[in-house]
Amino acid sequence: MSLSKAALMLAVAGLAPAVASAKGAPKPLEPEHALKPAEGYFDEAFALEPGGARLWLVRTDGATFAKLEVVDLATGKTTGSFDLPKDRTAVERLEPLADGKGVVLISREGTPEAPVLVATLVDGAGKAGAKVGPAHAFGRPRAQPDLLLAFDRKLGSHENDVTYTITPFKLDTLAPVGKPRLYKAVAGELKAPAFRPLDFVDGYARAVGEIPRAYVKKDDVREPPKMATLDTLTGKVGEGAAISDVLAWAQAGKARARHPGRAVFAELNQEESGVDVVDAMGKKRSVELAVPFVLYDPKSLSDQEGPEKDGFYFAIAVDPVNAEAVKRQKADLPMLDIYAAKGEDAPQLRGRIFIPRNVSWRAGYGRAVLLKRFKSFTRGGDELDVYKLR
Repeated sequence: MSLSKAALMLAVAGLAPAVASAKGAPKPLEPEHALKPAEGYFDEAFALEPGGARLWLVRTDGATFAKLEVVDLATGKTTGSFDLPKDRTAVERLEPLADGKGVVLISREGTPEAPVLVATLVDGAGKAGAKVGPAHAFGRPRAQPDLLLAFDRKLGSHENDVTYTITPFKLDTLAPVGKPRLYKAVAGELKAPAFRPLDFVDGYARAVGEIPRAYVKKDDVREPPKMATLDTLTGKVGEGAAISDVLAWAQAGKARARHPGRAVFAELNQEESGVDVVDAMGKKRSVELAVPFVLYDPKSLSDQEGPEKDGFYFAIAVDPVNAEAVKRQKADLPMLDIYAAKGEDAPQLRGRIFIPRNVSWRAGYGRAVLLKRFKSFTRGGDELDVYKLR
């Protein structure tokens, strides 16, 4: 998740910066640890291990070295530093195992024109082991976090002919779990089971789509299609539901396209006057924000599924020159508000964090980690700050 700090146009607006946030605003968190690279910089690949006791990260100079490092968050000290495998330094993301036992590297291979991903198991001593792939993508199903799913998509000779392959692996060994699941769509539809996949969500464990129009012989008519989900690991299609609002269903498809692979995501509401939490089927829940929405920069909204089962986070930044700040003739400080929810619970503000420049963030297990990003580079930063969420 990356976002840009709201532009601080104080000189142009003729405003004096406020010494602190507006009166009555949430109190900002203080960092538990402020981590600096010993050499080089921190890459965008960093992740909390299950339970949140350790932070796994990549430190590099972009040319001569790339290291995988482990930070004990009880002390803030680096307890492990290992050279990345030479052919797997283009790390896309990290999937840590529990209790410091290791991590799965998801890294890029191939060419810019035809990129692919591979997954490599690295143990707690930094030794590279099993490798799987290449694949189009890898995902983690929320209901089965011990699995890593490899996803491939191969086009057929005719338009809308596609073969999808989902291959499950045990996350902690990368050993295959059963056989790959193949789904061949002809003209966009699967024959067995009868289903028209539109998008894959939940780490590729589910496909959102439609049950094709069924023919009712006695009435000599075809029923309208139904919206439904396909469990890609079992091949079972859930009970379909009538598409009562065709426009809303189409809008749900556009929302999924903006959040590929996501089962839950945050979006601005239709009036762009608040935030909704939306599921893959288009169901929306309005969020009660801790401060009025007009204080926020709408373009800063970002979100994250997991890492806890049914966990969901979103963050949105305060606009320093929001309408209320203009009225006071004092700019607000740039702050990032992090909200969290579990399952169907309403999201709650878990922390406000001062962000003097662009940041990338991860949250989970009661903590948030922010990377202070470089201004002149598209990737990486020179500080990782760790916070305990409320």
